[in-house]
Amino acid sequence: MKNWNSLFFISCAILSFSLDNVYSQETIVEDPTGIEEWVLVWSDEFDGKEVDTTKWRIEDAALIKNNELQYYTPEDVYLENGNLVLRSRKKSMGGRDYTSGLVETKGLYTQTYGFFEIRAKLPKGKGIWPAHWMMNAVGTWPPEIDIMELIGHEPNKVHMTNHWGLHPDNRMEGSHFTGPDFSEDFHTFGLQWEKGLLRWFVDGEERYSTTENVHDVPFYLILNTAVGGNWPGKPNATTEFPQYHYIDYVRVFKKNIPEKPFIIASADNGKVYFDPDKERYDKGDDVTITAVPDIGYIFDSWAGNMEGFDNPLTIKMNKNLILKALFEKDPDGPVLISQGKKVVASSLESPELQASNVVDGNLGTRWSSKFSDPQWIYIDLEEEYTIEAVKLYWEAAHGRRYEIQVSNDAIDWTTVETFNDNVGQIKDIWLENAAGRYIRLMGSERATQWGYSLFEIEVFGK
Repeated sequence: MKNWNSLFFISCAILSFSLDNVYSQETIVEDPTGIEEWVLVWSDEFDGKEVDTTKWRIEDAALIKNNELQYYTPEDVYLENGNLVLRSRKKSMGGRDYTSGLVETKGLYTQTYGFFEIRAKLPKGKGIWPAHWMMNAVGTWPPEIDIMELIGHEPNKVHMTNHWGLHPDNRMEGSHFTGPDFSEDFHTFGLQWEKGLLRWFVDGEERYSTTENVHDVPFYLILNTAVGGNWPGKPNATTEFPQYHYIDYVRVFKKNIPEKPFIIASADNGKVYFDPDKERYDKGDDVTITAVPDIGYIFDSWAGNMEGFDNPLTIKMNKNLILKALFEKDPDGPVLISQGKKVVASSLESPELQASNVVDGNLGTRWSSKFSDPQWIYIDLEEEYTIEAVKLYWEAAHGRRYEIQVSNDAIDWTTVETFNDNVGQIKDIWLENAAGRYIRLMGSERATQWGYSLFEIEVFGK
């Protein structure tokens, strides 16, 4: 059952813009913190039959971190009785002895500042590690904000943590709250994130706050249950399986400041840009909104609090705007030609970080080189193509300087694009006059002390 606690609808306002085909309607609710009014800008009540993949990416991988023991599988992520369920089982899969579930909004929804609330009933047991947390959407780790973590052998204690710094000199600060057994019933876990302020809430009561090292970049949400790891240790004979992590809802709010309206945008298969790009605007400001499709897609229309087909679109900011850009497959666009093809790399960091991982279609696996320069990786497309675009999914260990090269014999290479100050993350690269059977990323300078690490390389052509 959905429980809005003190939240209730108190106003609906129609927002007028200088375009006839644009409208916006916002729901203002009582502040979850009990102080001010907020606007509900994103949510999932989990009332459907299947997980909404326009909101959540479901992990399918044996992630290599924290010495965890689980394989995250879509089999352990499902909806039941109005809840998102993340199930943890003692089951062998992908070289791991346990399976579990993880969902995230990476690439689908990010936000800077606001109030984030999750209502959940948590699993417990030795080696069980449920978490609701957020990661930096535009750079490397840290930063990270942990809204809630629980170590299963202490089911009445939740942890709240802020991470900052530059790895390996990264820092963390936080606290914990000891309350009831959080596996016995549903509880709300909230984070208020404002400029210079972080406040954590459990069941509507503030439990910890800090004004130090507060982040100011977009974050995405992650919900998961790890099994094992450095902190909780391994499950033992007392750990009961399966364990269930029930999530009733996720709600994201933005503070309502009438004289300083905001824009919240989301997009599937594309991105939305603002000019000027600000966290808030002055009333009357003109803002140009541009929807940019991913490779292989074209813009269709605007939805959410704004409807229309113009792109780009200039509006006058009089009220808050919540919108979504809709894209559709481009029937005349380039197609993916690299998946499953042969890959050769200059080196491997370790045997499990194989070069072939960059074309397996799985963003949970990756290739990583040795920790030196230069390094390279190339894909054999098996025949000559006109290559129109490349999409790189960088891990935190990314290349600062590199070239994209093509060849017909893997001996003589032609450089078609050069990057001298890459910041990592996901990068769409459109190419002109590029053709060949082979395509290579040639790295000349790393951005970190580690190697070159890529989750996926997608090559598009005809």
